[in-house]
Amino acid sequence: MKTQKALKWVLDVIICFYMLMILVLMPFYFQEGFVHIGTDKSTFLRVCSRNTAMLLIPVFLAYVLVSLLLGIRKKRVLSSVSDIQLSSTELFALAYLASVLFSQAFSAYKDVTLEGQEGWYMGTITQMVLVASFFFVGRLWERREWIPALALPVSAAVFALGILNRFGVYPFDMKVDNTMFISTIGNINWYCGYMVSVFFGGFALLWQASGWKRWKRLLLMAYVAVGFASLVTQGSSSGLLTLAVALLAAFCFSVPNGKRMCMLWTELVILSVVCLVICLVRQSGLGKINYIEPTTELLTNSGLPYIMTAVSIIVLCWLRGVEAKGEYPKKKFRTLAVAVSVSVGVLLVSYVVLLAVNTLTGGAVTDTAGALTFSPTWGSNRGGTWMSGVMCFQEQDLLHKLFGIGPDGMPSYLYADGSERLVELVRNTFDDNRLTNAHNEWLTILVNEGVFGFVSYVGMMVTAICRFLRRRKDPIVTACGFCLLAYTVNNMFSFQQAMNVATIFIVLGIGENYLRESRRKESTYEAG
Repeated sequence: MKTQKALKWVLDVIICFYMLMILVLMPFYFQEGFVHIGTDKSTFLRVCSRNTAMLLIPVFLAYVLVSLLLGIRKKRVLSSVSDIQLSSTELFALAYLASVLFSQAFSAYKDVTLEGQEGWYMGTITQMVLVASFFFVGRLWERREWIPALALPVSAAVFALGILNRFGVYPFDMKVDNTMFISTIGNINWYCGYMVSVFFGGFALLWQASGWKRWKRLLLMAYVAVGFASLVTQGSSSGLLTLAVALLAAFCFSVPNGKRMCMLWTELVILSVVCLVICLVRQSGLGKINYIEPTTELLTNSGLPYIMTAVSIIVLCWLRGVEAKGEYPKKKFRTLAVAVSVSVGVLLVSYVVLLAVNTLTGGAVTDTAGALTFSPTWGSNRGGTWMSGVMCFQEQDLLHKLFGIGPDGMPSYLYADGSERLVELVRNTFDDNRLTNAHNEWLTILVNEGVFGFVSYVGMMVTAICRFLRRRKDPIVTACGFCLLAYTVNNMFSFQQAMNVATIFIVLGIGENYLRESRRKESTYEAG
């Protein structure tokens, strides 16, 4: 028994070490500024994973062996095995791991797909590490709240650097003078992917913090303010779309609870004031943003921040008044939530219909190319990346449609065996730039791991989001759910890279761990 406990303690220490490497050190790691910073992060993940595995695997095997021997001695092996109940998320994760192994086995590019494309390394080994990190954190990590809590000050520092960089201030010599790179993460797509994976955890914690101590709420408010400031200035449109989805989700979830509705509008006040302050800085000439996209311009250099600030403050004051009197209008907010959700759905469907009609008819709706015409240049060339991904999938035989061409294998197929039409599309759209993925995580997985991998990965993420967000009595689980939701929305227009995907699988494991522990305590309480 003592040996088993000792091995369990060693396992926990190793898991904690890995979590600290990814959540605390990796965001700041680089070698020569922005020069090959993406490769630096990938190399860090590979080395960290390899060293952790060298320590973890023998200890884990010894722990399993000792546990089995103890079970045999106590004649409880079968009962112990039957007690291991896998959640729907864990079952899908195991299916995804199997799909990765099948994909590698059937790949025509095994030498490349084993580790992945040079500089990215999102191949079979990395995918196995990600799934393993989920299970080890979810099953064997002893809850230490200070470890996930460290992600907040670390990410706040990353966000603060991002804000300074956007205003042309670089505290560190990053070697490359390129506004497409930001903070200590790199390209704005990579930065946004990391940001949404952690920021919306803090956002969700503040949303649930009405009964918390005041100093905790103030710290979370400061964190959310820094995050909002970076989110509206960083330059990736997918991040702002993610913000809109998170706000809508929080609004709908707040309807039954007046205190949470007040906290949501507190966050909206913070967002509005942040946008207003940035607007005043820009309009006064005190600062100039060095990378602008249309939504950023609307939120930080127009009359909108003034309106947002006035409306959000008025609504918050009114809400606090009616909540204090016990007159929170739940039915009216429920009606409003339904109306807003339906309106958003109608707008999205209308846009897709208009886009399809205008594209298929060659401009019957509007002659203006751009947002209403789907082409390779649509959505900052997302049209081209998505078309390339779909064509890669269509050109496969049945075996590779089911199991894919290999993890991180899309560029190997595209440039070596893709049709002339596919190669011409890529070259015409991206010139000499190498296309490594479809800039849509789910579509890329469909190509690389096939239908089997796509279904299992989507199942893993969707079940986790639904399970975590339903558990609103546990703030950490809900926060993990918001991180997963934000990551998924953002990656409809982005991709896996070392920083965001390593972080989100740890978040997935933390949420699973907390959810299981909470339900175990409830079962123990009910049984008692």
